[in-house]
Amino acid sequence: MKKNIFTVATAGVCVAVCATGCTHPGTVENGQALVSKVDSEIVISVLAGQSTSDAGIEDMINEMAAEKYPNLKLEWECVDWGDSFNSQMQGKAAAGDIPDLIIGKAQDAVPYGRNGVIEPIYIEGMERIDEDVRKSVSIDGTMYGLPYNAWYQGVLYNKKIFEQYGLCVPKTRQELNEIVDKLESENIIPFASHFQETWNVGNTTMQFLIGDVFQKEEDWGGQFREEKVGFAKNPVIQKCFQQNEYVLSHSFADAMMIDQYECDKRFAEGGAAMYLTGSWSLQAFEQYAEEGGGYGIFPYPNLTGDSNLIKETNMTFMIGKGSSHKEQVEEILRELLKNEKLMQEILGFTQTYPVVEGMQINYRSSIQQDVERFEEEGRITDAARGNGQLVWSFQNLVAEETNKWLSGEQSLEDVLRYADQNRDSS
Repeated sequence: MKKNIFTVATAGVCVAVCATGCTHPGTVENGQALVSKVDSEIVISVLAGQSTSDAGIEDMINEMAAEKYPNLKLEWECVDWGDSFNSQMQGKAAAGDIPDLIIGKAQDAVPYGRNGVIEPIYIEGMERIDEDVRKSVSIDGTMYGLPYNAWYQGVLYNKKIFEQYGLCVPKTRQELNEIVDKLESENIIPFASHFQETWNVGNTTMQFLIGDVFQKEEDWGGQFREEKVGFAKNPVIQKCFQQNEYVLSHSFADAMMIDQYECDKRFAEGGAAMYLTGSWSLQAFEQYAEEGGGYGIFPYPNLTGDSNLIKETNMTFMIGKGSSHKEQVEEILRELLKNEKLMQEILGFTQTYPVVEGMQINYRSSIQQDVERFEEEGRITDAARGNGQLVWSFQNLVAEETNKWLSGEQSLEDVLRYADQNRDSS
């Protein structure tokens, strides 16, 4: 993306501020490299691993920084979290070029903290963050990340289609099968899906694994690395992977060739009844749907009929190890935590939920009623239950193999053997 620069005059000094968008190292504008405009400014390097709904939050943070800290310039590098973030972090750490400010997910904080690439965070106000969320970014009680927002994962469904055909939210696989049969008998595509992207396959597979494995066994990943359990000979694991094939076989004919944006558009326009995804897709629906508010969400049914909605802490701010601007980064984090106006803007833009206790969203969410019901029923599982057991880089590698199976290039047995053979990287 192009990086634009505008200037802010303060106390007689002209200061360059990054105004919109992200860039990559070496970006050139108007034939010249982007460099500090004045000696007095402090440049804060930022590596942002973004999910699809996050692109644009840098503009909001820049606007806040320009107003509150006119002597600071945030120099952004934005990458896709699922595909590039971890490799970028590894490369920068190896080169001794760790960014001052890092934006990833909650699941990144503990491994990066243990590997010595980020600093512990001690700022006032962090006690306001939900206790379970704080634990997800903590090592021996010390927080290594500032969690900022969360979203929910499950099956989004078109309420109008469900009501029209008298369908009820399923709790079991049998009930789900009956819904699929009914929809197909009415020439309605049951599932919107996009299998072109590896991250999506990794995400859906983890949803299945959380429902049938990690929701029930909190140390499965540890046992896996100790070779006490595995993928290849586990019938439950096999059935989890097979759910990808099930969704694909009841989806668009070209589901292997489309991306999230096209899938979001088709679902919003009524092209399918259900969509195994997360609340991040709600951001796009408003652009395409003729009428908002027509969606609900439910957990993908597991084998035992007791699956939970999955809650995942998304954006998490971290301080790079050895940053020479640690104090300035800490000040930015303090402002991000206490500035409720900015937080509400980011929550509304990304269609996410607060992790600060007692804070209510001020935007309209079509799935809010369902989310509150599952919360009241205690039917929420934190995504850290699975992501804390198998790191994303391993999930992504296995997802690449899974896509090869779904494309007919190899067997499911090949995928499961691959996972077992690469357990050391999990």
